Amino acid sequence: MRPTDLVFIVDSSRSVRSNEFNKVKIFVSQVIEALDVGPNTTRVGVINYASAVKNELSLRTHQTKTSLLQAVRKIEPLSTGTMTGLAIQFAINRAFSEGEGARVRSPEINKVDLSYF
Repeated sequence: MRPTDLVFIVDSSRSVRSNEFNKVKIFVSQVIEALDVGPNTTRVGVINYASAVKNELSLRTHQTKTSLLQAVRKIEPLSTGTMTGLAIQFAINRAFSEGEGARVRSPEINKVDLSYF
């Protein structure tokens, strides 16, 4: 399998109920469980957004499955307004940057964004 940089974009605005937000965290955790996580395989990041964007986990922050799963459990909803466009712009401009741990652009590396809103 080719190396992959995967970023989840998660809506935690007021319009998302607590139980729905927890379901998204469970889903993110289940996806992580199924991945081969590591610096040379799959790197995972999480962007949390409402009226502001919070880079919960950059692609360089956690390099093991265990560390990622612990960090996902700690993510809290922001519970303010919704600015989906801001989150997508952040992902394009920042989350997939080398400074945040993304690999250099190459046809050999997958770049994947999964958005939940």
